Amino acid sequence: MIPVMVLRNKINPDRYLAANIDVGDWDDENLDVTIHDIQNAYMIIRKDLAVPTTKDFEEHKVLHAEHKRLMVERFGDSAFISLDFEGVCEAYEPFNTAITLEQYNYAKKLMEE
Repeated sequence: MIPVMVLRNKINPDRYLAANIDVGDWDDENLDVTIHDIQNAYMIIRKDLAVPTTKDFEEHKVLHAEHKRLMVERFGDSAFISLDFEGVCEAYEPFNTAITLEQYNYAKKLMEE
């Protein structure tokens, strides 16, 4: 099993942020996925495959904030930010779980797209 961090919906803890719109659950108002489709969730995975920590999550937030800052600097306040991670963190919380190697390989392909 591969340890991963996903983002759990704070209001509906049985649901997790989808990796992208194409793999979201269209039966859910937020397109969130269930644990049964966790391979479709937005994930934080360490390169060394160790258990992701709060520090990893905080570093992830910083990377997204820097990306947002650069986009706004370059394109102004109307810059398109495909994932406003700051906004995501208002509705979701980090949650550690584990996935199979097959799910990991699938999730890796999603991240590369």
